Amino acid sequence: MNSTKESKAQHNKTKKKVIIIIVLIAVITPLVAFGIYRGYMSKKAFVFAEHLDDSAATINGETLSYKDLSFYVLYEEMQVENEAKIYNPQSTKDWWNTHINGEFVAVAARNTAMNMAIHDKIMYDLAKKNNISLSEEDKVQLAHKQTDFWEDLLDEQKERLPASKEFINETMEHIALGDKYQAKLASEKGVNAFEYAYDGYEYGQMLKNDYKVEIDDNYKKLVLGEITIHHDKVNYVNGVNFDNMKESKEK
Repeated sequence: MNSTKESKAQHNKTKKKVIIIIVLIAVITPLVAFGIYRGYMSKKAFVFAEHLDDSAATINGETLSYKDLSFYVLYEEMQVENEAKIYNPQSTKDWWNTHINGEFVAVAARNTAMNMAIHDKIMYDLAKKNNISLSEEDKVQLAHKQTDFWEDLLDEQKERLPASKEFINETMEHIALGDKYQAKLASEKGVNAFEYAYDGYEYGQMLKNDYKVEIDDNYKKLVLGEITIHHDKVNYVNGVNFDNMKESKEK
C-alpha cells in the first residue's frame, strides 16, 4: 500500500517537473529567437546618417533623398516617443514594439514618415509650378510652427539631428507652401482640404493616376525609434515583463 502511494507521489513529482520544463521551454525559446533576430537585424541595420545623400524614393523619376526625410523622421519619432511615455514610462520601447491593426508601431511610423514626405514633395512642386508664395501672415504662422517644433523636440533629438536646423526649417517652409496649394486645390475641387492630405482619398487617386513612386528597398531596414532617439532596453517581449518577473522573485 505504502509502495503504491510512494509510486504515485513520485509519478506526480515527475509530471510536475515535465510541466515546468515545458513551460520554461515555451517561455525561453521565443526569447532566444527574438534575441537572435535582433542580433541579425542589427547587423543588417541601415544607418540613416550614413546615407543622407542617397535616394530614399523617386517620384516620377525625381529623387527624394534620405536627407529630405530628416524632418519627418524627427517628427514621427517625437510623436511616437511621447505616446510611448504614456504607455510605459519605464520602458518606452515597449510601445514601439506593440502590434496594432496588423503592424508594429515602429513600422507604422516608418511608413507614415515616407508617405508624408512623398505627399509634401508633390504638393510643394505643384505650389512652385503654380507660383504659390507665402504672404507675410503665412510667414508669421510658419515662424510660430518652427519655434514650436524646436521647443517640443526631445533633448536627445536635438543632439542627434540628421540635418542642420536650417535645412529642417527649409523643409517646413516647403511644407507650408505645399499646404497652401493643397488648400487651393481642394477649394477648386469643392472638397475639404483633408481629402488632399497624405492619407486623403482625392490625393490617393491623384497619386495613383499621375505619379510613379519607387521607394528604396533599404528604407525597410530603417528602425524608427532608433534614429534620433535611442532605447537601452526592452522590458516587454512576447508577454514577459522582465522587471515584473524580478520583482516577483524578490517577494
